Amino acid sequence: MAEIVSVNGEIFKPEDAKISVFDRGFLFGDGVYEVVRSYGRVLFAIEDHIDRMINSARRIDLDLGGNRDEIIKEMYRVYKKADQDDMYVRIVVTRGTGGRINIDPNQPLKSNTVIYVKAIEKWDPSQHAEGVDIITASVFRNPKKSLDPNIKSGNYLNNIMAITEAKKKKVYDAVMTNQQGFITEGPTWNVFIVKDGAYISPPDDADILHGITRKIIKGICKEKNLKYVERFFTTAEFKAADEAFSTGSVKEVLPIRSLDGVKIGTGKPGPLTLKLAQLYKEYVKEYCQSVHF
Repeated sequence: MAEIVSVNGEIFKPEDAKISVFDRGFLFGDGVYEVVRSYGRVLFAIEDHIDRMINSARRIDLDLGGNRDEIIKEMYRVYKKADQDDMYVRIVVTRGTGGRINIDPNQPLKSNTVIYVKAIEKWDPSQHAEGVDIITASVFRNPKKSLDPNIKSGNYLNNIMAITEAKKKKVYDAVMTNQQGFITEGPTWNVFIVKDGAYISPPDDADILHGITRKIIKGICKEKNLKYVERFFTTAEFKAADEAFSTGSVKEVLPIRSLDGVKIGTGKPGPLTLKLAQLYKEYVKEYCQSVHF
């Protein structure tokens, strides 16, 4: 079974998996989720992902129906049913279904947990070899005081609008700024620039999701004594960078070669980006070798 879906613990083929049209995740985006990539049969950095989901749920007063260990155990149980290496695993927990359509969550509800397991989509290898082109989205990133990006929820219209704009302009993706004009992140990834030998990322208190890959990159920089800086920077600084790249669980470290048609550095993946990409792969290998289940 290469692709499966678990709905509240019951395994289905994708075409047979169903959920109520009265589910609040469907009606209001009222739920949280995480995506984990597997390497071989290991769900990479799953502890960090589930810790983040627990925090997201706490922020919106959502009961996940289990603790950290129980959730991880269930994700592995479902994943093993697929019996495949290198998969995409997504867990979604919604506030559930009630008897009426009403945005008020203070009503009798039964939460729903859905786990999707599918093959990682193949992407063009030239993206990593040559880098990708992105634009600055015209839509601003949600500010933390409105809807904190660190609540990884089903409310994704902000991100979808940015991606839609990028696709209309026939580029890979878009990066979003805040209302002050500083770079925040992409719709599904964190962003770094490289300038004068330093890796630079928007700070933790920017309007960004605290990405797991970004967190690992920070740790690698500290361990290897690589210069790492967190500070705000503008689109002009982005375009003047020596190198740039995105980070995410699925595509790892992905070089960015241009922003708004302006070439970044040489317009090719730079040496510091490639160095960090290799260090990240080594970290993944060491992590997976340390996991026993």
